[in-house]
Amino acid sequence: MAGALAERVFAEKLGRAGFDDVWVGGHRPTSIDEASQYPLFTSEVISLMRATIPPDRHDHVATSVIVKARKPNADR
Repeated sequence: MAGALAERVFAEKLGRAGFDDVWVGGHRPTSIDEASQYPLFTSEVISLMRATIPPDRHDHVATSVIVKARKPNADR
């Protein structure tokens, strides 16, 4: 439920920034191995994640989503 709230707040902020037709979806679990491909996660952080997160949760440490929105009159 907390993730749903964060998505709703994010969508509201996009609306206040002038975007229309905001859609948040396409949820997909992200594993530690996938997270290691992003520069945000240093090798030290990945090692810490492997050491502190239970092994049965290594395949779902985060959720990535797709956000789509339209900026009215963006082509003018």
